[in-house]
Amino acid sequence: MIPSIPAKQFMTKTKLGEFACNPYVGCTHGCVYCYAKHFEKRFPLSSWGTYVYERKFPNTLIPKGTGRSSLMFSPMTDPYQPVEATTLATRKILESIVESQLQISILTKSDLVLRDLDLFLQMNSVEVGFSIGMDDPASTWFEPGASTPRSRVKALQKLHEQGIRTYVFFAPLLPGISDIDTLFDLVKDHVDYLMVDRLNIKDAIDQQALFQIACRLGPEVENLWQQVFLQHNDTWYQETLNHLKKRAEQSKIELRYSP
Repeated sequence: MIPSIPAKQFMTKTKLGEFACNPYVGCTHGCVYCYAKHFEKRFPLSSWGTYVYERKFPNTLIPKGTGRSSLMFSPMTDPYQPVEATTLATRKILESIVESQLQISILTKSDLVLRDLDLFLQMNSVEVGFSIGMDDPASTWFEPGASTPRSRVKALQKLHEQGIRTYVFFAPLLPGISDIDTLFDLVKDHVDYLMVDRLNIKDAIDQQALFQIACRLGPEVENLWQQVFLQHNDTWYQETLNHLKKRAEQSKIELRYSP
């Protein structure tokens, strides 16, 4: 049993007019770069990564008039927390909407998502994506509580082989750490499309924590981070993005990105 927090409805409308579902409050993946912690005002910022609460919804009734609206799991948490293996909070929600016309999109850093393959195969519209921005060694520093990137790739492959629409979100790209060629080669045969985004640091505390890790990885990485984040030099990201665009085009894979 984990503590719970009451919530009004399991589907909430986003500013883009779509819907989102966050089965949990908090996240124990402990990603140093996570943006979601800045939106959670009930707990100290410094405690992010150490707690997770299950949201208790009165029901999982789909609001009238939603039709084939998109439903995203989950912008403010990961729907496949380690505790999901026993709470089944996300699975129970998916079971309740398995026959709906909703266009369900899941983004996770956990290979636990593979457990729900039986539900995905029954759905009218579903896609499963994995955030992967680095290989296993760096992941232990930046996202210590998440499944390793290589285990995510294995889950990605299995889902894709079963006919599930899949994608990978190369995010965040970390200067001097994210080897885009290695990552691309790992996933290119197992995706329907790709997404990519840079690391955005807007908080001084986040910057300090990230730089502390980057400095441990050698002077070349430290110098590159100073160029990118302190001098606001965009060269590294643009060169990486252009290279990725070429590789995606050569492999005939759709790449979605922000300039």
